[in-house]
Amino acid sequence: MSSAYTVPPRRDLVSRVTREIDDFMSWMLYGSETWLVALLKGVPLLLFFYFVLGYIPNYVYTVTTLYLGFSKDVGYVVAVVLVGGPTFTLLLILAIWTQAARGRRGFAWSLIRFLDFLQYVGLVLGIIPFMLFNLAGGSLIPPLFPLTALALGAVAAGGGATGLAYLWFEYRRISRREAEAAAVASAAWGSRG
Repeated sequence: MSSAYTVPPRRDLVSRVTREIDDFMSWMLYGSETWLVALLKGVPLLLFFYFVLGYIPNYVYTVTTLYLGFSKDVGYVVAVVLVGGPTFTLLLILAIWTQAARGRRGFAWSLIRFLDFLQYVGLVLGIIPFMLFNLAGGSLIPPLFPLTALALGAVAAGGGATGLAYLWFEYRRISRREAEAAAVASAAWGSRG
């Protein structure tokens, strides 16, 4: 005998935060957007591709040739074939699984959206500031930390935090508006019957 009773969702802090992040990423990845939301999503995505396909192989090439002493040909093969190819494949897998999670519920689909959230936060708070740090003359290999590079990296991290805050407030505004419209439609539908 089956029961129509469903288990209510857990109400502890971790469950609520996880559910909020899942709903936020569902809105951010698949929901309606303004031009500013599209810009805050598209530019970091483009910079993420540039970082994964440009920076990582370049650092591997530098380490392989300068610090490990291999020839430029070996460095090229290691950077492009052993690092660049698999990272490009991982980008394709990331894009496919993000689209596969669209509109689906369950642990695995929520985990994909949560990993996308962590990637986006790491991108706007870590990777983009690091790229601007490099652009201003800072470097990890060899270690160079000029004040202007550190300042530009800090400004980029602040801009990333501001962008995240804007996306969160926009998500709350739009979800509130959609909930109010759904309540009005539900009341109108209920008054007919």
